[in-house]
Amino acid sequence: MKKFLYIVALLMPGLALAQNDLKLKGHLIDGVESFKSEEYEGASMSFASGESLEGYEDIATYNRALSLLASENLEDASAAFSNALENTESPMIKSRSWYNKGNLALMNEQPDPETAIDAYKSALRIDPNYQEARHNLAVAYKLLEQQQQQQEQQQDQQDQQDQQDQQDQQDQQDQQDQQDQQDQQQDQNEQQDEQQEQQQDEQKQGEQEQQEQQIEKQLSKEEMARILENLENEEEKIQEKLMKTKSKGSKRKIEKEW
Repeated sequence: MKKFLYIVALLMPGLALAQNDLKLKGHLIDGVESFKSEEYEGASMSFASGESLEGYEDIATYNRALSLLASENLEDASAAFSNALENTESPMIKSRSWYNKGNLALMNEQPDPETAIDAYKSALRIDPNYQEARHNLAVAYKLLEQQQQQQEQQQDQQDQQDQQDQQDQQDQQDQQDQQDQQDQQQDQNEQQDEQQEQQQDEQKQGEQEQQEQQIEKQLSKEEMARILENLENEEEKIQEKLMKTKSKGSKRKIEKEW
């Protein structure tokens, strides 16, 4: 893709040139010599100086674009090729300019195969026998296919990641719902336990009160028995006393009824 074709600016012999034109011609010749010597920055400056030579503007612009391309000044080279296309009627300069614009599209940090394909097609419309353009067109199509496959893979990976994220969120939500249900059930169980404890306490309290009441009743019966026993004892004492009193007045023995 870095195969360069520079166009030498030659003047037709026998023409009387003004001094200024000779100077401009000298710039173009210097540019060609510098380009051959791979002094691309100097070549681009010389071609820029000779661009105003009448009848050779497009040649100078095209060669300056090539010099900029060779020195890897890609942005300025692309602009110069565009200027050459706008200012020439030469099929050769047009086809070569389109070809190099296609190369520039592939040389970017982010290759643009679609732009390159359009540029190579434009070059081939002008020169169908331009083999370098045809070869690079196939390269651009291959690169475009690789980019599309990569984009599809990235999209598939992104879709899978999105699905995984959604699944993770759903799992987290399900876990949270399950935890909430467990907490709710635990609260209900605790409430039921409290109610059961309260009922048991109330039942125990009732049983205790009942037992106390029974004890009270039992105590009352025992007390009554003791009272009756005491009464019986007192009655016995009274009868004995009476008997003693009567016995003093009469010796008749009185038998008890019991």
